[in-house]
Amino acid sequence: MRTFAALLIASVSLPSAAGHAQEDLVLRAGSIRNPTTRFALERAARGAMERLDKPGCRQVLSDFRDGSGRTIQESVEALGATPRSYLALVTFHEGLDTRSCRNPAILAFTTPGVPHVYVCSPQFWEAYRTNPTRVEATVIHEMMHTLGLGENPPTPMEIDARVLKRCA
Repeated sequence: MRTFAALLIASVSLPSAAGHAQEDLVLRAGSIRNPTTRFALERAARGAMERLDKPGCRQVLSDFRDGSGRTIQESVEALGATPRSYLALVTFHEGLDTRSCRNPAILAFTTPGVPHVYVCSPQFWEAYRTNPTRVEATVIHEMMHTLGLGENPPTPMEIDARVLKRCA
């Protein structure tokens, strides 16, 4: 009985690496109050992390460069991070009251180089409900922006197409 109790205590006090990533996402999605959006975000971010663990998908980070000419992969490495660990550091916020979220085509947005992503709840949830792969790609797309990837060029459609090609 003592051995079982010791194992139970150890399993509760020593979460797995996957548990850490999930906990980080929950904590960093704290300003997302809508439970369905929060659920979709946590699932999509977890799916994006799993995709980024695969070398073929991770290649997308070398396909694009930030404003200084460094690849997004080099930006991750300069931080001493992996794509998974970096994504766990990105903070997600509710963007519902923003001008960008009034556009029904926008699921999320950020400012290049800033590790905060704003989620447009209604369209984010609807997109996740109908096409979770697209939303996972959106999370990767926005993560690359937080690492300095600008837009126009490349266009949002070009970024999405490349992420889907490498990661789907």
